[in-house]
Amino acid sequence: MKNVAFRYSSETPVLFKGAELGVDSKSRIVLLGENGNGKSTLVKLMTGQLEPTEGEIRRNKQARIALVNQHHADQINLQLTPLEFMREKFPGDNTNTHIDLLRSHLDRMGVPTVKQSVPAYALSGGQRSRVALAAVSYVQPHVLVLDEPTNNLDLESVASLADCIEGFAGGVVLVSHDQYFV
Repeated sequence: MKNVAFRYSSETPVLFKGAELGVDSKSRIVLLGENGNGKSTLVKLMTGQLEPTEGEIRRNKQARIALVNQHHADQINLQLTPLEFMREKFPGDNTNTHIDLLRSHLDRMGVPTVKQSVPAYALSGGQRSRVALAAVSYVQPHVLVLDEPTNNLDLESVASLADCIEGFAGGVVLVSHDQYFV
């Protein structure tokens, strides 16, 4: 990001002017600030959901960037089980080896085998969040962008997410108000 400026329209104030930021697979960045100061807008600029009013944003086309926001668990079809959700998202070759790989990944993400065959509507919010995070991490991103990821999570899930991020080998950009989590 070089010399970036952004405003939503000509009637709204400029949120950024002259902003410069570089993110790579070694970055650990935390964005803090009050609501309405443009943290989520900056994330949208980084991930290509918005384009700058001025300046340039260069993204490596081979980089895998995964976005986790406070609504990440909403992507799950509540009628599907966690395993069905993962199989639909990552069909692979549909062999038992591939299904075992998906099961193992869900288990490592805190979704034990017994919960993998339960429809998502019957899971807690924290368990659905773990399923969504399993889907995000399955693509092995180089950079994780987390926009208020702890909203709607129970304490156990927040601690588990913190452990996962701490052990994540790629770059991290975090927007959060949660002091414990940061």
